Amino acid sequence: MAEEVNSQAKTQQKWKTKTVVGLVLLIVFAVITVLGFVFHDKIWTWCEGHSGGGILDIVINLIPELIGTVQILFVTLLVLYVVCTIIKAIFKGTPRRVTIGKLVNSIFKVVVWVVCIIAILAVWGINLTALIAGAGVLTLIIGLGMQSLIADVVAGIFIVCDGTLQVGDIVTIDGWRGTVQEIGIRNTKLINYSGDIRVANNSTIKVFVNQSREDSYPTVIVGVPYEENLQHVKEVFEANKAKIKEMCPALISDIDFNGVDNLNSSSVDLHFGAKCKEGDFFAAQRQMRGAIKTVFEENGICIPFPQVVVHDAEK
Repeated sequence: MAEEVNSQAKTQQKWKTKTVVGLVLLIVFAVITVLGFVFHDKIWTWCEGHSGGGILDIVINLIPELIGTVQILFVTLLVLYVVCTIIKAIFKGTPRRVTIGKLVNSIFKVVVWVVCIIAILAVWGINLTALIAGAGVLTLIIGLGMQSLIADVVAGIFIVCDGTLQVGDIVTIDGWRGTVQEIGIRNTKLINYSGDIRVANNSTIKVFVNQSREDSYPTVIVGVPYEENLQHVKEVFEANKAKIKEMCPALISDIDFNGVDNLNSSSVDLHFGAKCKEGDFFAAQRQMRGAIKTVFEENGICIPFPQVVVHDAEK
């Protein structure tokens, strides 16, 4: 639990840092944008007065384009902030709504940034007609080599529409267990209890285990000596079941004694299990092991060390 708290604290600190940097950048762009509008005529007149061929004159002549670029970036960031905030407010609530909201958010960001780049190119005097015509041919060529990207986008849309995977779900994909942090138009991000993030392309998510839809059933194996009477062990467990449950706050049901799991070389392995929320899966296992060991020791039931029986063939 402490590791999860530390991971969440680090994540929140990163988001706070990004937010502060973003606000500072937005304020700087806003100031330049306002000054550009207010002193537009003076700036243009001043820049036209420096028509020499020196490096300084060249830099000064680029000031209107630089200001125009900053203005476009400011408007873009402002639109992204306002619209993304509205999308987040509209699609809040259930995990499915949050998942759809994140996907819509990702698509909107891509569209806005494409428009932003086109507008900046226009400010710098680039011929967009020829560029768009060439882009059509280039898009056809690139499209043939970007089939995996298109597959990722289509797979992401189907994942969201099917509702089999949602933000906040705890899932296992290719043996990697984590919480779904984001389902984007190209990939899905998972974060585990230690704060590690795994990014999986949507088209590669063929088979996964969603462990959040139903209560989980963690199990533990506890060994007892072969000399121990199993009926006595069961009676001790039944008599202390309520005590064990109290020692395991992560559980939402009583612990079940499911009998003998294996006849090991040094012990008879007993199988125990109970229900818990998926987010408490590992904590529940640790608590059950500790509680069962404590109760067994209090009642004289020991957990054996590994043993080896040696037979002398000459006797």
